[in-house]
Amino acid sequence: MSSLGRQLELRAPDARRDHIHLVAVLYIGATVMLLLGAMSSQNNLLFAAVGIALATVIVSGFIAGSSMMGLRFARRVPVVAEADAPVRIGYLTFNRNKVLSAYAIRISDTAKGPTGKVVPIRVGIDRVPARQERFVSANCSLPYRGRWTLGPGRLMTMFPFGISKKSMRFDAGDSLLVTPARRLLRPGTLGDLESSGDDGRVDPRRRGHGVELFALRDYNRGDPVSSIAWRASAKWNRLISRESAAPRARRVWIVIEASHESLHNREEAAEAAVRLAQAAGRRLCEVGVAPGLSVPSCGVSIPPDYTDTPEPAWLPVLATLGDEKGNSAGHRASAHTDGVVAIGPGTTPGAVVVLDPSQEDKLSIDPRAHLKPGAES
Repeated sequence: MSSLGRQLELRAPDARRDHIHLVAVLYIGATVMLLLGAMSSQNNLLFAAVGIALATVIVSGFIAGSSMMGLRFARRVPVVAEADAPVRIGYLTFNRNKVLSAYAIRISDTAKGPTGKVVPIRVGIDRVPARQERFVSANCSLPYRGRWTLGPGRLMTMFPFGISKKSMRFDAGDSLLVTPARRLLRPGTLGDLESSGDDGRVDPRRRGHGVELFALRDYNRGDPVSSIAWRASAKWNRLISRESAAPRARRVWIVIEASHESLHNREEAAEAAVRLAQAAGRRLCEVGVAPGLSVPSCGVSIPPDYTDTPEPAWLPVLATLGDEKGNSAGHRASAHTDGVVAIGPGTTPGAVVVLDPSQEDKLSIDPRAHLKPGAES
């Protein structure tokens, strides 16, 4: 077995089933009619045809059941995906049979997300040779942010004659975190908050290129001569370099003014507010401003903090916003806040920028708009 199979932990089926479907009913009905005709006419050719028809049913069921007995199943799911964007789900099928191959395998899976939304996933495999594996993938689009669960998965075949329909169910599921759809704020949307994030003060927790002292350390080859602390070097009789503290970033709160119910039900206005909050957080990080997140209706309050990454650390919180009930409380801005961005009606005290979710298309850009069906080239 390949390393792919070991990584995905192949599972045995939890249940097997024989299905009654239209083709089988019609075929058996025709066979019964043929048998009645043979009995009434005592025609040997009709008896032979009935025998062949019954043998076909038996052979079909035997081959389909035997080929499915040795199949093992695993699912590969990305850790994080994005709403309304293509998600690739991988499926590995391994055939433990020593001789018999499996043909025409159909994989049926379901993704269950917030608000009870169910997205079907279908993909097929032409052949799984004996003692070998096949890996296939299917693309799907998950419409809402939140925690999605995949499963149960099913393997199904009607090989060889389409008469006998066999399936295997695998109850083990996998979870997938879906983040809000990405949006980009139009330039100037945040006004003066998009200016330099340096407010003239220093952050004693971070090294940087400021003028205040952060720490002293031994001199390393390549350090500029201007960084040498001559008095400290003379005192300790070795070269000592000084490190400067980074300028303190400006701190801005992003407040989502949406009710817990609207966030839980994934209402369009609330989802637009979440997407705008994500876009605003990324824009502030790009210009060196430390963004914080406040959602009073859900009891979420994450103070502004600087990060070296191009996006705020609280972005994963937006994925499941509204799924759990928190203690509702009004937004309380600290004395060190340099501004408040309110997303909603603008009822937050001290808001310097108000973003209306109903104007999302005017305030932001969809970076994947040209990839969607019907988009102008």
